[in-house]
Amino acid sequence: MGKVYDVFDKFSIISIAIGFILGLYLAVNHNDSNLWLRSIPFILAFSLIMTLPPLISSVVDNVKNGVKFPIKEIIEAFFLNVGMITVCMAFGVVIGSFLIGNVIIDNGKLSNLLHFG
Repeated sequence: MGKVYDVFDKFSIISIAIGFILGLYLAVNHNDSNLWLRSIPFILAFSLIMTLPPLISSVVDNVKNGVKFPIKEIIEAFFLNVGMITVCMAFGVVIGSFLIGNVIIDNGKLSNLLHFG
């Protein structure tokens, strides 16, 4: 496992927490459509920020030890950050919607699907 993934693993809990908090915030303010649109640049910008520590550690490792710079791993770390934040945001929206009660009632369609008998 490369240096990028070692550093990425240490900082991934921050991305998970921010995604979940963003999801809870979006569940509470679900009627603001501009907030949903502003969350996309926020996710991309925060993913870029969270990709900086692995990038910096790779540059330092390249300068000190002469290790080849792992461009592919940096790109993967960015997309993993985007995915982690987005999936955790979705979980936060679902859990937050159930907590505050803004769930759409399905008139028993979902519960009928869940009963197999």
